[in-house]
Amino acid sequence: MKRFLPILIAIFLLATLAIGCTTKSPDRVIGDLSKNVSKLTSYKAVGTMTFQTGKAPQEYDLEVWYKKPGLYRISLKSKQQNITQIILRNNEGVFVLTPHLNKSFRFQSNWPQNQSQVYLYESLIKDIETDAARTYERVNEQYEFTVKANYPNQSLTTQKIIFDKALKPKKVEIMDSNKNSMVQVNFAQFEFDFTFDKDAFEKDRNMQSALFDSIPTFGTLEEQKNNQNFTVVRPSYIPKGNKLHNVQQSKGEDGEQIVLEYGGKYPFKLIENKPRAAEVILPAGEPVDLGYTVGILSNDTSEKQTLTWTHNGIEYHLSGSIPVNEMMDIARSTLSKSEYK
Repeated sequence: MKRFLPILIAIFLLATLAIGCTTKSPDRVIGDLSKNVSKLTSYKAVGTMTFQTGKAPQEYDLEVWYKKPGLYRISLKSKQQNITQIILRNNEGVFVLTPHLNKSFRFQSNWPQNQSQVYLYESLIKDIETDAARTYERVNEQYEFTVKANYPNQSLTTQKIIFDKALKPKKVEIMDSNKNSMVQVNFAQFEFDFTFDKDAFEKDRNMQSALFDSIPTFGTLEEQKNNQNFTVVRPSYIPKGNKLHNVQQSKGEDGEQIVLEYGGKYPFKLIENKPRAAEVILPAGEPVDLGYTVGILSNDTSEKQTLTWTHNGIEYHLSGSIPVNEMMDIARSTLSKSEYK
């Protein structure tokens, strides 16, 4: 038995070493993730994004393109409405494209560096790196981090980020203060060093290609132009201390429009009209996820800002001296009662 003892000890040490090599510490995993970001040249991700902000989940097909040094294309296609919106960043600026309405907004912005983005690899890793209170767990060959959420919607407080053993993102779950899951992103594919066409990030190409994947909400663009009458939509959520003071119909640059004026703690104005095909240039702005559409948040003055979005063939402009999270809640509440809780 004694002559076999050294062999048994050697086998035990090798097994222990093998286990140690395959079990990464949190610091080592984070270090490897940081190295991945430092050498990023491009990637393409495909998956789904689900919002739980209403009675029925709002589901999107998600596609993310990135190319060094700062080109981005985020495509969100609604499964319920078969409508695509695109957030695009190229050398001309940042765009929010709504191809089925032939409408685009262009603005100068630091997006996506100025806040977290749930679908961007480098943004998720930055959230992990900067949260000293993060927690880590390894489950079934996957690495799970729970960190603080950093999004405009202040009700979102925590996010769980899961990577596979190759350190590719598999799932992101954002929760509110009650640990209710509000947003989920599931990555079905993720490919580093992806080769894109030369014009992949050009605005005109993306507007045209997305038209084949979208359908107008209310008939053709010509039909929308000839039918300017529509039913006024009153938001079901109003900040405490506010109330509706006035509703009027007027004529603006885009034709007939409905103007709702609210007074109280946060005076604001909500303008509704049929959108027209056009490119709108803003001096500055930020794309924001509203759960069922992409909005554009822009500052009119140091105290006044405007949130613009489209839904069901109506374009909305919400402006006033009002916190961003309140603006987003008002915007979400313009959904029909069948869609919004």
